[in-house]
Amino acid sequence: MTAPTNPERDREVDAFLHLLGRALVEGDALTVATLYETPAFVLADSGAQAVARREEIERFFAGARAQYLERGVTMTRPEVESREWVGDRVVLVRVAWPYIDRDGREVGLERSTYALRRDDSGALRIRVVMPHRV
Repeated sequence: MTAPTNPERDREVDAFLHLLGRALVEGDALTVATLYETPAFVLADSGAQAVARREEIERFFAGARAQYLERGVTMTRPEVESREWVGDRVVLVRVAWPYIDRDGREVGLERSTYALRRDDSGALRIRVVMPHRV
């Protein structure tokens, strides 16, 4: 049984995703890493990877800004396609991330599903990421 919808919790998820998107395109790997709780898990067609420490996440995202700039991407925004609270602390969120260039044109798209879990201090954190093929 899924938890009932709650607009306040949904706004919190939206704010979390906006922070994640901004940190990604700005190359703020430290902020991205703090949005994860370890251990975390990445599950994709290409394989599965457990992430034991935040420093691993920070290293992984350290070059993200350069990769976005190579593609002409200067901005993104989360477009929540679905969300399901599966308990009081866990929400599954499917998100499309359009790649937007400096002229406001969409130049690509990425899509992922995240399992976010409220940590013991009450903050949402990424525990599982499943990137989709687009």
